[in-house]
Amino acid sequence: MKLTQQKRSQKNKWFRLLGLFSFLLLSLVACEQDDPFEDHIANRGRYLGVWQVTENTGINHPQFYSVNISAGTQDDEIVIAGLYNEPNTRVAALVSGNSITIPNQTTDGIFFSGDGSANSDFSQILLSFTADDGSGPDVVEAVMVP
Repeated sequence: MKLTQQKRSQKNKWFRLLGLFSFLLLSLVACEQDDPFEDHIANRGRYLGVWQVTENTGINHPQFYSVNISAGTQDDEIVIAGLYNEPNTRVAALVSGNSITIPNQTTDGIFFSGDGSANSDFSQILLSFTADDGSGPDVVEAVMVP
């Protein structure tokens, strides 16, 4: 009986090690490394300009408006003016390749966070963000086209 418990204990140990190894392997594969050769300024340039926004979800959907995306102070930063159809908002976002990240921030009294991605030819950006003006979070899915 004691031998059977030892075998089970060894099997459990191997399964735990295998699970841990699998988790670590998947973690390494799932992590996307920044391209050290990416030209951040050229990449950022693909986002700049006036974009037409269609909000498909959220409290005020459907909602249609324009935003102006300009260069931020960092090479990989953009500023989205007028997001959430609020003319005085200036939402800073970071870009890497086709990905956009909106870090937690407050502008014009509205809290923003979110992310998004541009398609391969930058003819469309899908943006998912949360806006909270103090009345509660509003989760918005939007499509932006030049």
